[in-house]
Amino acid sequence: MSEFHLIRPWFLLALIPVFLMAWAQRRQHQEGAAWMKMIDPRLLKHLIVGEQGQSKLQPSQVLLVLGVLSVIALAGPSWRKQASPFADDQAGLVVLLKLGATMEATDVQPSRLDRGKFKMRDLLSLREGASSALIVYSGSSHLVMPLTKDDAIIASMAEGLTPQVMPSQGDRLDEAISDAEELLENAGVPGSILVIADTVDATQLPLLEQHRSKVPVQFLAIQPGQASIDRGMSEAAKVLGGEVIMMTQDGSDVQRASALAKTKIQHAAAEDGSERWLDGGYYLLPFILLGASLWSRKGWQ
Repeated sequence: MSEFHLIRPWFLLALIPVFLMAWAQRRQHQEGAAWMKMIDPRLLKHLIVGEQGQSKLQPSQVLLVLGVLSVIALAGPSWRKQASPFADDQAGLVVLLKLGATMEATDVQPSRLDRGKFKMRDLLSLREGASSALIVYSGSSHLVMPLTKDDAIIASMAEGLTPQVMPSQGDRLDEAISDAEELLENAGVPGSILVIADTVDATQLPLLEQHRSKVPVQFLAIQPGQASIDRGMSEAAKVLGGEVIMMTQDGSDVQRASALAKTKIQHAAAEDGSERWLDGGYYLLPFILLGASLWSRKGWQ
């Protein structure tokens, strides 16, 4: 509750007419009852109709409470945030697919590269309706497909990609990440990056250290099941504050990558202020309706 505040505090000004109305009713009641002071109390109790057994809870009192609750509800009390309901639909995922020579190794059937493409298609199918993009890299980085919601186009474009189409061999992961950041920035949407690769060259670590990506970066390691995580990839993940997900035979790796991307985007939204405060005024509505229902009682005015 340390973050409790009012979203629309100016509505508290409405308390002024509420209290003025309560004061006017009380004054009117006192003036109307002034004549009772002139009658002997022993005689008065026999002259007043309905006074005996009358509830101490008066309509004017309930009206005052309902007025105060209504004003507080309109002011929008809030103490917690919620990510924008459109954040997940608008968020983009940029897949960085490594097209190095080592990705043609067949220790993962049919090959590391083909398995990486299969995993990418599975991931995109989980994100149906969300925007995704594809960048390939080796000795340089190249945009294959900008952000699109058409998963079939990305899968089709990736089908014929091999290391032979790259102008040079190498490992310019830093360049690919920069291109992905620029892509998301130009599109004006939040997003995350998933690197699908088998290794990260150790020469990339100093470059990544200087780069420090502004966008969440995760790694999907395409390696044999018994292999340990590539040291370069593990170090790169630490530098970028990401996580390495080891490839599995089932779809748990892809599900983990999808869930992690969603979580990272929500955290980024919280940091940049794109989350919205939840309006707690709605919680007061049942009490207001319950009080208003008293007016259905006979003689309640």
